[in-house]
Amino acid sequence: MKQDEISILWQRYLDACKKHTEPYFDADEIDALLDSFEEKDDFTHYEPILKLGLRQHPDSSDLKIRQCKFHMHNEEYKKALDLLGGVVEFNDLDTDMIRLECYCALGMYPKVVEYMEELIQSEHPQTTEVFEFLAPVLSDLEMIDEAKEFIQWGLQISPDSMILKDELCYIHEVNGDLEDAINVCNELIDTEPYSYDYWFTLGRLYSLTSDFNNAIDAFDFALTCDDSDEDLKVLKAYCLFMNENYQKALEVYSELADNVDSAIHVKAMKAECYIRLDDFDKAYNELKEVINTRTDETPDPSIYINFIRSCVATDRKSEAVQMLLKAARIFPNNVRILSMLALDYIESGKDELAIQITGKILQRMGQTDYDGEGNADYRKLFEGGKNPALKDILESIAECCKNILEINPHLSLKGKYIPPEDLSREYLSNKNNSN
Repeated sequence: MKQDEISILWQRYLDACKKHTEPYFDADEIDALLDSFEEKDDFTHYEPILKLGLRQHPDSSDLKIRQCKFHMHNEEYKKALDLLGGVVEFNDLDTDMIRLECYCALGMYPKVVEYMEELIQSEHPQTTEVFEFLAPVLSDLEMIDEAKEFIQWGLQISPDSMILKDELCYIHEVNGDLEDAINVCNELIDTEPYSYDYWFTLGRLYSLTSDFNNAIDAFDFALTCDDSDEDLKVLKAYCLFMNENYQKALEVYSELADNVDSAIHVKAMKAECYIRLDDFDKAYNELKEVINTRTDETPDPSIYINFIRSCVATDRKSEAVQMLLKAARIFPNNVRILSMLALDYIESGKDELAIQITGKILQRMGQTDYDGEGNADYRKLFEGGKNPALKDILESIAECCKNILEINPHLSLKGKYIPPEDLSREYLSNKNNSN
């Protein structure tokens, strides 16, 4: 039905509502109105129109199917299944797919298996289509184990199904089986070598395994298929950066710098590249622009940390101190920023303030057991070798902890059991004695 005809139907409905009367529509007209709502993804008036149609045409199978789908849209799967079960004439494959989706949503996977076994036994010509329809449903419902079993079963029936292979690739990724996902993705590429999506997926999977060389190659192939996706370019630049190819990463980031959606992230990464290339002046300029840009995004502490580093490296000591104090206000619990602030107080001879800050660092560290794989801030604090003063602090703290354990090996070293100020004072005492 044409759009102007649908508009006339809709106006007729509105006019009747104003008069508090019920307009009559035949079943096809109700269908046309409901189709228009679905196309616009606007379900505001969907239910009242559907109920109107069912009152006027209670035996319409098409409207009953729509009612089932509407229940499913509202995640009322039991209602949809009950409605299907009460209507004998719903015995075609399309309505059976609705029933199967309800089974999945209600956790009735054995019912799905039972149905598929019957379908395979009868050699139904649409068996593959049912597998392809249900595999994404199971994935979307996060029934990962069932989805994997179902997809592998389907591939035994239809080994060349691209849809099932695509879903299997996704399931492997969700399960963390990245090598298996890569193998399946390569099979998909062998069949469709010019698919942008498959090359993009392959590059992303390689990046997750830290195989940045292959990731970059895959992204390059994807770009030959479609060079308009900036998300891909950002990922490629990231892989170049992680591969320590900072100059090439910088070239890609520079191409993307004017994009509004990713400008903040891109400029921050450009600055990171400049820092790795020891060009702190350019890093300073990029980061200053990032920090001065108003955004609704949650600020990233690494931007402030890198800006402070750039200030120090370019003899902007006063600006570095001002930004450090600002960063400490914005991120009062960030271990790296607190460590930098403590070092600044130590260098300035403000021992009492240094005691307070190092105490706060220890309290912060005491909230989580450090196992070498934990919070990134904690790892960076322990990996303080690039900052000798920070390393000295940590070594002094570690020595104090060692001495305490020698006295009482059963004592917990969590911050709440060791007064942080005691360890801080011990460090300062050692520092003063060494002087």
